Amino acid sequence: MNILKSILTLMLGLATTQVAGQSIKPGNTWYDTNGSAINAHGGCVVYADGYYYWFGEQRSSNKSDGISCYRSKDLYAWTKLSRAVTPTGTKTDENRDIASGRTLERPKVIYNAKTKKWVMWIHWENGNDYGQAKVAVCTADKVEGPYTMVDVFRPNGCDSRDQTLFLDKDGQAYHIYSTNMNSNTNCERLSEDFLTPLEDYVVQLKGRRYEAAALFGVGDIYYGLFSGCTGWDPNPGRYMWTYDLMNETWQAPADFRASDGSTGINYCIDSGKLTSYQSQSNFVFPVPGKDKCFIYMGDRWNSSNVQSSKHVWLPLSVRSGYPTVRWYDEWNLSVFDDMYRMKRLKELEDGAEVYLLEKFSNRLVSRPNASLTIENDGTSNLCFVLHKTSKPYVYKIEDKAMGKFMESVFGTTRWQDEADRESQEWMLWLQEDGYYRIQNMSDGVCLSVSGNTTEAGTSLYLNDASSSIHQSFAFYFDSSVHTDYEEADMFSKNYRSANLEAMKEQATTVGINDIRQTSNGRTIYNLTTGQRMRSNILSPGLYIEVKDHKARKFIVR
Repeated sequence: MNILKSILTLMLGLATTQVAGQSIKPGNTWYDTNGSAINAHGGCVVYADGYYYWFGEQRSSNKSDGISCYRSKDLYAWTKLSRAVTPTGTKTDENRDIASGRTLERPKVIYNAKTKKWVMWIHWENGNDYGQAKVAVCTADKVEGPYTMVDVFRPNGCDSRDQTLFLDKDGQAYHIYSTNMNSNTNCERLSEDFLTPLEDYVVQLKGRRYEAAALFGVGDIYYGLFSGCTGWDPNPGRYMWTYDLMNETWQAPADFRASDGSTGINYCIDSGKLTSYQSQSNFVFPVPGKDKCFIYMGDRWNSSNVQSSKHVWLPLSVRSGYPTVRWYDEWNLSVFDDMYRMKRLKELEDGAEVYLLEKFSNRLVSRPNASLTIENDGTSNLCFVLHKTSKPYVYKIEDKAMGKFMESVFGTTRWQDEADRESQEWMLWLQEDGYYRIQNMSDGVCLSVSGNTTEAGTSLYLNDASSSIHQSFAFYFDSSVHTDYEEADMFSKNYRSANLEAMKEQATTVGINDIRQTSNGRTIYNLTTGQRMRSNILSPGLYIEVKDHKARKFIVR
């Protein structure tokens, strides 16, 4: 009877394994090539010698049982290898061992080209509570191990819980971890052998209570995904970015502040984003051979039986300039084939054929039915033609398929035959990150996202300019059609500085001048050109609002 039960269990496992379908099914139980549930949590994937190696916490129910290692040729079928780290030795009073009963979490592995060693850092606890908050550092000659303990310690004397490693393109390695009882995040450079931290660490994200850091880089930009501290329960993930990992300040999109005052923006964009698709970030894996293509790795924790926690892997895109993660019930690597077909246009030109991409959703303006919405890439995406007017920075926007022009009629979008009236003219206000606020010249309303929602099918409407409404759109082109169009270098460090200079030039050109202070400390700008604008961004963080149309006075909010 036991034999029959084992056979039935194995058949059930193989029926739902990823191997047969050559796909990834987020949130399902994943099975290795022997039909056993994959037991690798909070870990990472590295690519070496033509294989992918997946490291993670090996659990026996809730008990820590070392670090597991799986190998795959294609990211779908995983073969279990020997444990990368096996608990060994006896517990010491100094708590500097990896004996059975210790808790080993969130293993991260990088290769040191100078020492020819593979290096693993692990969050280490004594097995009874989370009061030790140390790291265990191990090394191996082969990527799969076995790894041997070098030491257990608190980095720079700081408590270290959720942690990760980042190996930069210049060969410098970094250790990033939650500290000060998860109130802050520390970042420290590692020594040349990657075994110890240097002393010049920086305290970042002070008071934000972030954990589960996952870092990756594109061009000159470093991105970090983080989780809030809600125990085993999932929460809305957050992303931040920086040009310098050793800088104390990380950034969020500069022109948006959430109603609760927070600046971190959720990287998940579909239904389920308030729980990060019931997952917590653990790693971002760059797919070899695919430019700017990444896999978000998360854990769907089961606190009553950590061993049975599910894996949530999803494609991550930075097409918008920011990380976004869409939900797929099932997917494979072909999702990356056209991820960057739409590219950001370097400069706006008369007659350019473009698509509008909304910043926070990474989705394109579309019209699947009668009204404008944001949608995934598909046949309903609208191709627009830009037409310069005689006014600086003012364009008419034509729907290429219909030959009609976007117009504001009583504060709503309409598509009309071309006419010589301001209601068909749109001022494109450049923002620091290359997005634009699209504002009507007649009544001052701006293209806006209903409810600040990022899900596909969300309606667009016209509203007064506001820092609390999603009103940021960038112009993209289809690179498979327009091979002669130039792509913006938006991941370079000088991209934003160049935009700042262009913003100042735009403000000067349209006639915002006569800056003076009032008695109550507010700054007044007079608009001398007679253009009617309800609101505009002059520079980052500086919002001006019309208080008197006739006098054309703007007051800083």
